[in-house]
Amino acid sequence: MGVSKLKPSKSLGAMLTVVAMVVAACGPGSSTDTTPADPGADALSVVVTTTIWGDIVSNVTAGAANVEVLFPVGADSHEYALSSSQVALMQEADLVVVNGLGLEEGILDVIESLEADGANVLEVAGNLEPIPFGESGHHDEHDHEGEGHEEEGHEEEGHEDEEKACDPEAGHDHEEEGDHEEEGDHEEGDHEEEGDHGHAEGSCDPHVWMDPLRVAAAVELIAGELASLDSSVDWASNASDYAAELRSLDDEIISKLDAISDERKKMVTNHEAFGYFADRYGFEVVGTVIPGGATLADPSSAELAELVEAMIDEGIDVIFAETVEPAALAEAVAAEVGESVEVVTLFTESLGGPDSDAETYIDMLRANADLIAAALS
Repeated sequence: MGVSKLKPSKSLGAMLTVVAMVVAACGPGSSTDTTPADPGADALSVVVTTTIWGDIVSNVTAGAANVEVLFPVGADSHEYALSSSQVALMQEADLVVVNGLGLEEGILDVIESLEADGANVLEVAGNLEPIPFGESGHHDEHDHEGEGHEEEGHEEEGHEDEEKACDPEAGHDHEEEGDHEEEGDHEEGDHEEEGDHGHAEGSCDPHVWMDPLRVAAAVELIAGELASLDSSVDWASNASDYAAELRSLDDEIISKLDAISDERKKMVTNHEAFGYFADRYGFEVVGTVIPGGATLADPSSAELAELVEAMIDEGIDVIFAETVEPAALAEAVAAEVGESVEVVTLFTESLGGPDSDAETYIDMLRANADLIAAALS
């Protein structure tokens, strides 16, 4: 389906003002308990930040540990704040598993305090060959045929190339990030350089779970950490079984996405959460509604006008929104591009609730692949 050549409307600024009011009035989804049954008071206590990593950790523990998930289903990982009782849970846990790389922006001070106090905190993402923001992962020579899984696929696709190196410490200093509030007014559109998006140039993309092969590597890290705390459980066997499921999922996703032509493998997304997906499956992320890797920034009218022009120039007729954020802003951009533009909502920062077909991590990625394939095929 083509997109007619349109010029951005002068009403975009006014529309954005209305949309901003709608977005501000909306909040994250309702909480749903994803914690498995209590395996016993003597079992390890593991606290996990997001529902996605909670499900992954639960598959590794396989009922042999008490797993508590802090963020509710539907919560935006970038902005969720903890209650005092949740902070206490983290302080008392045998192991705290966080994504890291600045994803949990609202609780960075809590994580840093725990680490300073000697708590056992495992930050997963930094150990999974992270890539910088802006790496869309599109390769003209990309070919899944004959690729291996974890050992072969990642190395052949160049995850260790110098050009994809990033600095895990870049862009996540609280004091530096807050400086822009004291610097006075700035030109519209300049806020990205000043740190308003929370992720400085060269910082690492935290959305590693969008690549199931990286998660297959992560489960081994988690199992190793659990084994160092309790060697009586065969965590490694649990991890191996789950990693095999993830590699099978990767094959399934490749098969689903093969229906999309190379010319259609271009994405516009709500925020920069699909770099690892694009890198793994040969897509190009042309632009995002919210600039940068966080969901906390407010895009300017100029930035959104540029996105509209890019979509028109590239013939893109789909915007991928997210379940954790209202789709009003994406819908406003879609309306500016043309009536034929569709907004498709994907799962990014959180699992889905009951009857969502995304209650587990594997189901979430499968559901996303189905939605993307249907929208772009």
